[in-house]
Amino acid sequence: MDNASASATNNIPSFVKRWGRVSLIYIVLAAYFWSFCKYGLNIWDEGGYANGTLRTLNGEKALVDFNPNGYLPGRYWYGMLFFKLFGVEIQSLRIGVLLFTPPMVIMIYSMGRKIMPAGFALLAALFMLSAPSMYYNRFYTFFVVLNLYFLINVLEKRNLASLFGLGTAIFLSAFFKFEVALFSILVSLGALTLLFTVKHWRIDFHFLPRKVAPYSASAKSTKFFFLVAGVFAVAILFAIYLGKDGYFTKVFKLVVDAHEVWGNPFPKILPFFTLLQEVGYHQMFERVMFYLPPFTYGVVVVLLFYQLVIKKESFHLAHLMVIAILLFGVCAFGLVIWRAGFDNLLRTLPPFYLLLCYLLYGIREKVLSFQKPVGQKGAGVFIRLPMNLLIVFLPCLFYFEMNTHHGFYAGSIGAMKLETTRLSLEKMDVYTNPGEAKWIKKVIDKINLHSQKGDA
Repeated sequence: MDNASASATNNIPSFVKRWGRVSLIYIVLAAYFWSFCKYGLNIWDEGGYANGTLRTLNGEKALVDFNPNGYLPGRYWYGMLFFKLFGVEIQSLRIGVLLFTPPMVIMIYSMGRKIMPAGFALLAALFMLSAPSMYYNRFYTFFVVLNLYFLINVLEKRNLASLFGLGTAIFLSAFFKFEVALFSILVSLGALTLLFTVKHWRIDFHFLPRKVAPYSASAKSTKFFFLVAGVFAVAILFAIYLGKDGYFTKVFKLVVDAHEVWGNPFPKILPFFTLLQEVGYHQMFERVMFYLPPFTYGVVVVLLFYQLVIKKESFHLAHLMVIAILLFGVCAFGLVIWRAGFDNLLRTLPPFYLLLCYLLYGIREKVLSFQKPVGQKGAGVFIRLPMNLLIVFLPCLFYFEMNTHHGFYAGSIGAMKLETTRLSLEKMDVYTNPGEAKWIKKVIDKINLHSQKGDA
């Protein structure tokens, strides 16, 4: 009987097993995020998302009939779908965001496995799990992860299908977060240029699902030329389509105007210990987090320069993937330079999670390379344990902070601890902090007193 069961299991195709595991992980993650999706509220920003979605549902157009407050029509089209499915209320919009959050965690782990072992990839995924960012602005984070994932997929598989996937992801992101689409195009073109400068990678690019016969180098070059020409043609047509109604001008004006209103400088961290006493540990943690990503990116640049230029190591595919992640991280971090808020910072961090864990992996390997050979007495005992503890210290510190002292704005389960007052209204049933619940009710009472239904 056991042999029959084992035989039946072995007969299941590998892709079925793989997608079965992924589906199970998705369900578990979705249930986790669902467990605290009613906790927290930002009546200004989340209300703006709900208002724009409702106006879109009523037939109005963002950027044409109303000012979308710096956001593009895509998120309102997406939210409109969930208004139709689950009714016009805040929770419907959160369900829509909740559904694409588990894939972000899964994609981070998948990308991590391309450049480091499973344990370190899991650390990066747990970073993403702990702070996926707030509901109404998670589209930025999602499309950063999605576009980067498909770019890494192109670099790994090097076929036309993966390239089509990347193009589709970038195309979709243009309707949600145009700045993400723009730097995704630039980084992708740079990464693909580097890919095709290496002869064996260029020759290994598969233009068809199956190769009936080996292609000659000249045939490959011709196909590559037409491929590049096609990509540029599609990009130009897409730009013309978007620009025909002044789309680019409107988006640029929204970005500049928003920066003038909301822009603010980076928080200070020096003198460190004096400020630590003034603001406290948790506030200082937030401030340090603003400087950790650019520091990490700088270390990665130095490491790549040392490996590829000074030591003249071979240019491996993992190096190219790290460069792609690095460029995405630098570009995404521009959002924080535009407005240095902690909520904005969390939206830009997925590439940082990957590269930080990549550096931790490299440090661990370098330190352990100096230990005694396996088999000698005491080999690794006094190195491995302290090193492993140090490696997981910073990730665990981040997990602890996000899940205990941050909540709604981080998108973490910590919201259940911080948001304790139930706010039950006609289109909203959430938990928020006592102070916010009190003033929201006062505002609604004044609106009801001084306005009538249908007033703009």
